[in-house]
Amino acid sequence: MPDVVDLIERDHRAVEQLFAQFESSKDDAVTEQICAELTAHMVGEERAVYPVVAEKLSGGKKLAEDAENEHKEARQLIGRIRNTTDTGRLTELTMELKQAIQHHVQEEETAMLPKARQDLSAEELNEMGAQFEEAKEAAG
Repeated sequence: MPDVVDLIERDHRAVEQLFAQFESSKDDAVTEQICAELTAHMVGEERAVYPVVAEKLSGGKKLAEDAENEHKEARQLIGRIRNTTDTGRLTELTMELKQAIQHHVQEEETAMLPKARQDLSAEELNEMGAQFEEAKEAAG
């Protein structure tokens, strides 16, 4: 099984593809898929990744807090997306979510994930990967 860093990055790429698909199609079903994928991903990170980051990485507490705050913002946008029926507004909110997620992904992939790969053992990263996948499945 891939380690947690690989799994998180794979999810990031999948959601980026969904955003690109939405931009070309403006299909509401794609927006719902984005929201579902992000929700499961966030649950996985919050249950399996951020507690370990906060406890074991130097500066990890702040990294985890910042990431969780970004998740709160994403959840608010997802709620607004799911409660809108106006197509123009849906597109606007989805693009706002895309920007928020791009920022979050960049933060994780340039700060948190490289630090996790550096500071944690392969065994820890693999264990976190298994827990991340379990938490995502339970959320989905």
